[in-house]
Amino acid sequence: MVSMAGQLRERLGQDGIIVAPGAYDMMSLLLANQHQFSAHYASGYWVTASILGLPDVGIATYRDFITQFARLAQASSAPLIADADTGFGSLVNLDHATRGYQDANIAAMQIEDQCFPKVCGQHGATEICSIEEMQQRVKVSCTARDGGDMLIIARTDARRSEGRNAALNRLGAYADAGADIVFLEAPKDACEIEEAAQHLKKPLMINAAHGGHGTILNPSQYASLGVKIIIYPSGPALAAAKASDNFYGMLAADDANSNCDGMFDFPRMSSLLGFDDAVMLEQSFNQKDN
Repeated sequence: MVSMAGQLRERLGQDGIIVAPGAYDMMSLLLANQHQFSAHYASGYWVTASILGLPDVGIATYRDFITQFARLAQASSAPLIADADTGFGSLVNLDHATRGYQDANIAAMQIEDQCFPKVCGQHGATEICSIEEMQQRVKVSCTARDGGDMLIIARTDARRSEGRNAALNRLGAYADAGADIVFLEAPKDACEIEEAAQHLKKPLMINAAHGGHGTILNPSQYASLGVKIIIYPSGPALAAAKASDNFYGMLAADDANSNCDGMFDFPRMSSLLGFDDAVMLEQSFNQKDN
């Protein structure tokens, strides 16, 4: 059987773009499973928000990440791409994290070139490490796979602080260090994305973060620019938050029924969670006993 990482590698070698929506908790993942995407994406920002209710500023630890990401990877019907921030500390920490991600059947691990501790690249000002330090991170991650097939994604947050050319030079250096996929964060426009895809030798990954920096395009539009992987990490969480906020507001105004037509179907959710299978299992054994 081909591993999830193997499936993602095969998909990278085929025509077309890989669309990876965000999955920030188990219910969002189960819903994403229903739509047969080529991959799913686990964001550090949204997992930190969903399990800790805290900002993405390096507070969440490796243990916080891997505990949730391992659950997501186990339940995902598609290869899971997972955020690993800057590697959770030293190169020794990164080596340990890489092995843990691979053992959890995560298909691709994403590391970035911010200094530790990091801050969300779509929100605050970022401090970037040297090219050489990030190359070391990439090399450590590639070595720590120890013959495994998990892919290593190298992300640069240098576009906003150092400019377009510096960001592209960094990604070229990270590709030379062994990264399987390169990730340009916060490009200014479509022209920059297309230039990056043409300039870089490795598959290009772009972040379509609703509410963040840059214009949100459709997957087909990113594909026409040469992007190989497009992630939509914030759309599902923001949509769910908006729906929940609307309900809480109505309930606070003594209205529990106005928006029922806009709610997700409860029997369908129960089915996704496995209630139907549990009932069938109970019934099958009860019949045998009788």
